[in-house]
This record gives sequence, C-alpha cells and structure tokens, in this order.
Amino acid sequence: MIQSYTMLTRRATARLATPQLRIWLLSSSHLRGRKFSSEANTQKLAEGSDDKKEEVSTPDAEIKKLNESIVDLTEKYKRALAETENVRMRLRKEIADAKHFGIQTFCKDLLTVADVLHMAIKSIPDEHVNKDSTEEPWKSFYKGVCLTDKELHNVFERHGLMVMEPNKGDKFDPNDHEAMFESPIEGMEPGLVSFIQRTGYKLRGRTLRAAQVGVSGKPI
Repeated sequence: MIQSYTMLTRRATARLATPQLRIWLLSSSHLRGRKFSSEANTQKLAEGSDDKKEEVSTPDAEIKKLNESIVDLTEKYKRALAETENVRMRLRKEIADAKHFGIQTFCKDLLTVADVLHMAIKSIPDEHVNKDSTEEPWKSFYKGVCLTDKELHNVFERHGLMVMEPNKGDKFDPNDHEAMFESPIEGMEPGLVSFIQRTGYKLRGRTLRAAQVGVSGKPI
C-alpha cells in the first residue's frame, strides 16, 4: 500500500511541479520509503528476539515442572512404601496374636477343671495325708489328685498359661485383681491385698482371669 501511494505521488508531482520540485519530491519519497522499510525491519528483528526469548524460557519452565513432578512422585512413593510396611507389620502382629491367643477360650474352660482339682486337694484333711497315718486310700487319693493338678499346670505352662497368685500385702492392681470386698485391716494400709479368694491366670502376659481378692480399706 505504501508503494502504490508513493507511485501516485510521483505521477502527480511529475505532471504539476517544476523540474526542481520534481527532483525534491522524488528524493523525499525515496527517503520516506527507506524509513518505512527500516522501521519494518526493526519491528521484525524485535519480534524475532521475543520469539527467541520465548523459546529459551519455555524449556526452563518445562524442566522446572518436571523437577516438581519428580519430587511429588518421590514423596508419594515413599508414603506408599511406609503405609505398606505398616500394614505388613500389623498383619504379622495379628497373625502372631491369633496363634498365641486363639486358645484362650479353651484355656478358660480348663481353668474350671483346675479350680475343682485345687478344691479337692484342699478338702482332704491334713491328718489323712500324714505320713504316720495308716489310711492308705486317702494318701493314694491325695497323691493322685496332686499329680493330676501338677500335670495340668505343666500343660498350661507349655502353652503360656501361668498362675497369678498374689500375696497378702501386695498393692491392689485393677488390671490383675478383682476386688470382692473392702474392709479396714488393723496395721495394714488402705489399698492392699488382705485376702486371696481365688487365684488368677495370665496367657502370655495378658490377664486371662483376674485373681479374686479382698482389699484393705480406710479405718472407720
């Protein structure tokens, strides 16, 4: 469009102007055309430099995004590994507990048998089991019951079931003891075991049956 305008100007000035004016107009139009072309070239160079900047900046941005993605994925991978390890450890513990404590119901049923044997031993008077006594049937019966009770507790021990028998004066522990009554005892501080009614049992460190005890209370 600039060139067409220039040509029309040249033709008009060639018809109307003097020879000197013609020369001046032609030279000015030529300079104006050179000015327009130089401005266009400058604009193209500027656009080219902007494109180069964009080309340079785009790979840097992509590298930054990729690094951030790598960091994010690494953190997620570590968390997933930690969660998997925690689940594996919980499953191992649950399996071990199932093996160790899967027999606790059976053990509870056998505790009744142990209590009956203990009552049978305590029910035989001392004079019937004295070495000087001539009543051999009582002595044989007593020995048989004692051997049965001992063998039963040996089986308990092989499977991790242990007798828990507190002593008088022990501190009352609600996790291991069951308080049947509370009464003030002279010369004994409150909160101590004063009487043992029934022994308790633990299965691999876990209280299976609490011991039934009496507890000393505050003086009235």
